[in-house]
Amino acid sequence: MRTSPMTLPEMARYLGIPPATLACAICNRGTLEKVPLPASVDDDAPLSRRCWAPQEVRQFRQAMIMARRGR
Repeated sequence: MRTSPMTLPEMARYLGIPPATLACAICNRGTLEKVPLPASVDDDAPLSRRCWAPQEVRQFRQAMIMARRGR
């Protein structure tokens, strides 16, 4: 199980979406499939250097799966 912070491309790969789609959602402070995006560990950093906690990304992925199933 991963314990080090995830970069945007790593997070996109884990979620199974294109990095550009994820970057656009982050920049617009939106959601993906009506699920709020997790906060990055370092919100003040440029997008290319931001990282996300793996446990938050896993929870986000589970919420996306549940949203797809309509729960």
